[in-house]
Amino acid sequence: MYAWHCPHKRYNYNLFTQAKNSMKYQFVRPNRLSVIALTCSLLSAFSAGAQELDDSTVVYEASFFAQYNPVTLTDMIRYIPGGESILDRRRGPGGGGNFRGFGSSDSQILLNGRRMSGKTNNMSTALARIQASQVQRIELIRGNAEGLDIRNDGTIYNVILLEGAENSSSSFVDAGITDIDGMDSEPAILASYNASRGPLEFGVSYQYENRPRLNLVDEDVLNPDRTPREFRHLFNAQTRRNQIFTGNMAYEFQNGVIVQLNGLISDNEQEYDRHEDQYLYGASGNLVPSAIEVGDIANLNDEIEIGGDIEFDVGSIGRLKTLFVFNRRESDDTIAQDTIANDITSRFFSSISDYEEGETILRSAMTSVIGRHTLEYGAEAAFNTLDRTWAFNDDPFANAVVEEDRYEVFVTHSMQLTDTVSLQSALTEEYSKILQDRDNQTNDTSFRYLKPRVEVRYDLTPTDQFRLLAERTASQLNLNEFVASRNIDDELINFGNPNLEPEVSWSYSLSYEKRFANDGGSIELKAEYEDISEHIDKILIGTDDSGIGNIGDAWERSLEVNLNTRFGFIGVPSAVLTFSYTYDESEVTDPFTGLKRPTRFSTPDYFRVNFRHDVEGTNFTYGFNAHRRSGRIRQDVSLFEDTDFRIHLGEAFVEYNSNSNIRLRLAGAHFLNEDWRVFDKTFYDGHIADGNIRRIDVQDWTIDPDYVLSVQATF
Repeated sequence: MYAWHCPHKRYNYNLFTQAKNSMKYQFVRPNRLSVIALTCSLLSAFSAGAQELDDSTVVYEASFFAQYNPVTLTDMIRYIPGGESILDRRRGPGGGGNFRGFGSSDSQILLNGRRMSGKTNNMSTALARIQASQVQRIELIRGNAEGLDIRNDGTIYNVILLEGAENSSSSFVDAGITDIDGMDSEPAILASYNASRGPLEFGVSYQYENRPRLNLVDEDVLNPDRTPREFRHLFNAQTRRNQIFTGNMAYEFQNGVIVQLNGLISDNEQEYDRHEDQYLYGASGNLVPSAIEVGDIANLNDEIEIGGDIEFDVGSIGRLKTLFVFNRRESDDTIAQDTIANDITSRFFSSISDYEEGETILRSAMTSVIGRHTLEYGAEAAFNTLDRTWAFNDDPFANAVVEEDRYEVFVTHSMQLTDTVSLQSALTEEYSKILQDRDNQTNDTSFRYLKPRVEVRYDLTPTDQFRLLAERTASQLNLNEFVASRNIDDELINFGNPNLEPEVSWSYSLSYEKRFANDGGSIELKAEYEDISEHIDKILIGTDDSGIGNIGDAWERSLEVNLNTRFGFIGVPSAVLTFSYTYDESEVTDPFTGLKRPTRFSTPDYFRVNFRHDVEGTNFTYGFNAHRRSGRIRQDVSLFEDTDFRIHLGEAFVEYNSNSNIRLRLAGAHFLNEDWRVFDKTFYDGHIADGNIRRIDVQDWTIDPDYVLSVQATF
């Protein structure tokens, strides 16, 4: 079979020979002599020269998914063994775009060989808005993906969309309602419209999103000797309502220049209604009502984002891609907590915080092909700003302005060493400067990082691949960590740290991936070691306060296993199981006690399982997902916390396709989550090293079940 890579129309095409069998997916392995022969016959069909892909690629044509009646692109990815793991990672850390500028590391999902030029309006938000009818095929790129200006140490899912027909259009609606006992029912809707008018393609969407949750907490307050002192019951109703408008357009000029623009406007509201009944233990052990604590917490923000890219050939030099994004967010956060005792209401705590955040990014990269070598080189500039005003209780308002300017130049070299071994090396040099103005007291700090990256991929067979990666990275700072904030659960103030620096790490990983025959699934093993400097955690501020800061060196090592399998070996090929396990071990020196401990929030064991079965011969589908993590510890200047997690059923669902355009879905979550996590918190008077225990809180958390009924329709 043969693989070709050439700029054509709106995206990079891969052209494959037709398989002689009826399989809907293919393993693609290029053959140089055949590629050279094909070049002569195809040169007239393309305005630019073709480039051979020297890696194995798995291709899922749109016809493969017809048996599952997918509605959105998210559905299609789920039907690919391993796709559920990709979606889990998208929802996990980093999925929301918490990385430095655009950078070269991004989502594992691309559209037409491109990432989305956005931070909030990124691939994570786009998957549910893309209809299955728009997809031509999905390519699983297991090589180094040269020419895509993206680095990923796993498989990249490249979604190739259909070229728009003249004056075509399509619409999609997903409407539902969420019901939780003890809360108001919440509606939700997503409506999108996509159209094509000659070389112009455009789309708009509106989404009203709600994510209600009801947390119930039983808390035993103990004396230092762990004898009972108080009992508290917390009712914490959380509602998150978002209105999101998005738009996108793409235009291809006759000279091959491609321009794409996208935009987002959102109005977000997150509110917490806290009601806590407090009791004292009487002499005979009975509970005596003592007080009620009520709290209203509101996080409101408005956001606007505009992004885009332009791509064109620069003579015989190569192809130039330029991306930009402009993002601005205005937020208003308030906290009001009152205590009611003997019918008298008194203010326990209040906080007001108004802030404006912004990010502007420009990235330009040239891709040049020289024989068997591919060079990608360019520069990026990113400017982040935060202007925040806040006050606690009756304190006067304080103000801080934080700005981060970052510039980087980069070059990436990719080449196929042999038919089975590919090498990719990259070097990035970064210059950044952080400027702060805190109530007219200014300071600035400059940083310079050299970030090399080397990756080797070895295809033992077309289905077995080894990957070896070494790279140096610098973390993205959260500018809000430079200013003070309130931690409600810990009853602490997190003081800002003007001396915060990025965390820098060297990471080394070895991965093995095997894809089973006949689309039976895959297994991936990954071992990683990370050597961290300037590790970010809580540090001492003053004598007995704390804030985010750099605590020195740390290390982490992990082993990750991802298994995806169809149940074809027992005659049920449409049932797919995804199982993931991560073992994590780490060590850092605690800045408060001087003792060795795991890094903050690390958990030694983490299990995830997803199951989905499209029942053969029917229009029904059912499934579930669940996870379980082992306990973790956390320390602060006056707090030691030990958390025990129980099994967490994320969701169980059933779907029914009434026809190819309409799907009904009923899902339930958290209905098995009694005691899903237990906190054991020890509070100290003053510094934890002094050992003066003030009280111990044992919190038993449950989540009330929620049920979602929805209908999806395309027309």
